[in-house]
Amino acid sequence: MFVAMPRRHLLILLTAFSASLVVRWPLLNRPLSGHHELCSALVLIALDNWHHDGFMAHHGAPAITFSGPADLVPPGYTDAPGLRDGTLYYLSHPPLAFDLPHTLFAITATEPSALGLQLFNIFFHLLTAIGLYLVVRELQHEGPSPLFASVLYLFMPAPLWFHGNAYMSDMFVQNAWVWHVLVALRALKSERPISWRLAAWCAITLFITTTISWPGVWAGLALAAIALWQWRAKRDATRLRLVSAAVLGVGLALGYTAWRWLQVVDANALLAYFTGRYAERGTASIHGAASIFGMLALNYRISWLPLLLPLALLLWRRKAVAPGSSSLWLLVALTGLPVLLEMLFLLEYTGHDFAALKAGLLLCGLGGLGLSALRARWSWVALAATCVAGVLYFYRTNPPSQVDDARFTWQMEQGRSIANEARSDEMVFTLGFTPEPQVQWYAKRTLFRVDGVDGASALLESAGRTKGIVFRMVNDELKHERIRLP
Repeated sequence: MFVAMPRRHLLILLTAFSASLVVRWPLLNRPLSGHHELCSALVLIALDNWHHDGFMAHHGAPAITFSGPADLVPPGYTDAPGLRDGTLYYLSHPPLAFDLPHTLFAITATEPSALGLQLFNIFFHLLTAIGLYLVVRELQHEGPSPLFASVLYLFMPAPLWFHGNAYMSDMFVQNAWVWHVLVALRALKSERPISWRLAAWCAITLFITTTISWPGVWAGLALAAIALWQWRAKRDATRLRLVSAAVLGVGLALGYTAWRWLQVVDANALLAYFTGRYAERGTASIHGAASIFGMLALNYRISWLPLLLPLALLLWRRKAVAPGSSSLWLLVALTGLPVLLEMLFLLEYTGHDFAALKAGLLLCGLGGLGLSALRARWSWVALAATCVAGVLYFYRTNPPSQVDDARFTWQMEQGRSIANEARSDEMVFTLGFTPEPQVQWYAKRTLFRVDGVDGASALLESAGRTKGIVFRMVNDELKHERIRLP
């Protein structure tokens, strides 16, 4: 199923991956700060809870508040549907992107850490680049375009960051989706009847993709739509096996996810959770679509601008570099249609720049084909220039500053200050400000926002506790006072 690449290409790819690791090295293990590192902090909080309390203590669900007696959410603080027994759970994504790093930390007997999560993320970046190589080779078996595509994916700004410092299910899903694209492309481009074995591979890769995050659903819809079109065009009933694979793979993943989350909340709460999230992130919640499309354009520029040259070359020499046009359009459909479906149903969500990462398989795949349109020497020069531009643009957005740079340390310092001052039997309140998850990660405490000391006292009473500490910002400095109930 997965044929090995030439040894020379593998050596070049591994060398390029090593270079991409050097590019990111100044940013690794830096205090968690901006550019969606709050997502990493949220995952780390859940992993830390599983590590210390036990996976089953949280019913296999990601707990994003801590479980000490003074950290439990008191009655009346929130009516969030993800709340159970004073602990707030994050159910926005399927579970696999949490399960895998938890397994790694458990096997290595190490505590969850930002560096460990980053290295885990980077390793899968290599696997995704290999998967993209194999995808593009389905279109052009001879020549350098598969290697070009995979190297481009290693050095563009979005993959460098979202396969490195920032981690969340909807970023990590790329690693499984690329392998689904590979097996689906092989099935759909074949003129032979579809075997049940090949359909099973499609179902398995869809199941894994969907148990990581929701793009698996869009990928399943894309596979089913293309298979149905081929069934009508080719009069080949075996194409319907791919439709069955899409339904089975996505359906089992959704059922498994529901079963996992129903261990911690009931069906009504789970339904309320997802309807609430869709109301916040869905297309129906959009007000001012022009601003969203402007944000999309900005995100794609930040993520993929250096690919303009390779893509322009593809438009110029398309017939020369993609002799099998039907295979090219299959690649475009398999990688582009899920991105468009996400925009159609979750337009507000796609305003986040990490959503642009999903276009990387398509854009880098086409970019690799475009670079191969040049003569050998000039194609390598253009590849190097594009990768250098990608690294420079990456550093423009994510400057490789020192780990003691105040721009990147204030949330860690704030969290550690809270950890040092707050006693284990005190509830911790923040007056008039809501700290990001990074602060909570470094504090290792649940932080309750209040708008006054009276509100803190009321929450203490509701929790049945007598001791609390209230933090407030005064002239950009963190001050605190202790409160006691009789």
